[in-house]
Amino acid sequence: MFREWRVWLLVIFVAVSIFLIAPNPWAKGVRIVDVKDGSPLKGVVEKDDIITWVNERTINSPEDLLLFENYTGMLRMTVNGELKLVEVGRPGLGVEVEKVSSSRIKLGIDLVGGTRLLLKPELNKTELNVANITEDYMNSLMDQLISTLQTRMNIYGLKEMVFQPVRDVEGNWYVQIETAGASKEEIDELLSRQGEFEAYITRSVELVDGKGTLVFGNESYEIYGRNGTLILDNESYSINDTFVLQDVTFKVWNVTDDKAVLAARVFTSEDIKYVYFSSRYSYVQKVKGGWRFQFQILISQEGAERFAKVTSDLEEVTLPGRECHLSEMIYLFLDEKPISSLTISCGLKGQAYTTPVINGGGETEKEARQEMTRLQSVLRSGALPAKLEVVKIERISPTLGREFMKSLAVAGVLALIAVSVIVFLRYRHIKIAGAILLTSFSEIVIILGAAALLNKFWTIDLAAIAGIIAAIGSGVDHQIVITDETLGGRKEKYYSIKMKVKMAFFIIFGSAATTISAM
Repeated sequence: MFREWRVWLLVIFVAVSIFLIAPNPWAKGVRIVDVKDGSPLKGVVEKDDIITWVNERTINSPEDLLLFENYTGMLRMTVNGELKLVEVGRPGLGVEVEKVSSSRIKLGIDLVGGTRLLLKPELNKTELNVANITEDYMNSLMDQLISTLQTRMNIYGLKEMVFQPVRDVEGNWYVQIETAGASKEEIDELLSRQGEFEAYITRSVELVDGKGTLVFGNESYEIYGRNGTLILDNESYSINDTFVLQDVTFKVWNVTDDKAVLAARVFTSEDIKYVYFSSRYSYVQKVKGGWRFQFQILISQEGAERFAKVTSDLEEVTLPGRECHLSEMIYLFLDEKPISSLTISCGLKGQAYTTPVINGGGETEKEARQEMTRLQSVLRSGALPAKLEVVKIERISPTLGREFMKSLAVAGVLALIAVSVIVFLRYRHIKIAGAILLTSFSEIVIILGAAALLNKFWTIDLAAIAGIIAAIGSGVDHQIVITDETLGGRKEKYYSIKMKVKMAFFIIFGSAATTISAM
């Protein structure tokens, strides 16, 4: 048997799957998810640190650490294997933790506890500026809503959440949010917070002996820079300080002995009047080497003139096989956090367009569309394209999740025993029954290994476990048929019609009984 290459292929797959799962049943402690401002543990612990012991008490779950929420005095704790002392002056530790995972498999909130929200978009044709709400429009709107919520989550550092569009039998659309333990304040912030958008175009000035010339418009300005300080018109500016030239705000990004990098602010949230989402002005198309997106925006006349002034004297750059673009890029920020950077087409140089077009691309249609909706969300300052109403909040406690896990473990053991008994009674041979069960166990390990490899996209929840059980049950069915055919051999045998029907029904009922036992 071990000379068969297919057996070794199965062994390799199982070994790789076990490596991917990285099982660690002896994992102890809790992992830091977030340290809030004002926490007495601020500066002592950081995100992803592991706490295993506090004041002579072993910490194995968030509930164990919760016992010290009202504690005041000296706190002795083991963090990443090191003893640390913290003086707690008032009740409240100000940290969020989760149990250290025993594997790389990502479990759903049904099993580990959490919060599931169902949000319904308010579809007002006047506010949405559409004549008819079609199927294609709703698909686009759901993409925009989810992209905006994901952008807010990433920018504002909120707890990791999973977003997906869902639809009921009546055709109503919803946004479903799943999170392991976000607070009500975090959810409210996710739904209500709107950022401040800014767009900058850089201007680099070469410095010789700490001196250089900034050419802007029809004027030249002598600047001096050294050790992170810029001097202009006898005024000193440090990194991130701003000054105004010809009604344009500049920010000091960096100053070295040989170069000063300045950024001219060309657009703010007030300049972005409208972002077009309709298919007439916003679309993705196939091009050579990938996919390309394009959408249009409407900006204020003041913003357009500011852009024209800043780009009027930039150099044009043409590389082989690429379109002509300007020497400097435009950088997009939301709440002073960098989001993206775009090249500027030569055709926009010195032009005060109020309806410019944003272009970009991706290797696949999905990537291009996701990047387009993300940029559209940023240009809207993170504003939602439609109002969202909370229609359902479902909270599952970690304790209930652990009970689910225990129930599943008991059900798995009983199913294994039932399948083993049925298979053994069918063949009366321990080696055959063992081979079938070993193959089924290998299938489970390989599936879980794939789930661990794709843990960013695949969450094991109750529905997934039911699917795995069904798949394994079908696998046992197939093995029973294969085993019967193999044991029957290639010898031709003659049976009566009645005997053939009996044999066929025996295989069918045997397979069905195995599946029922597994489920």
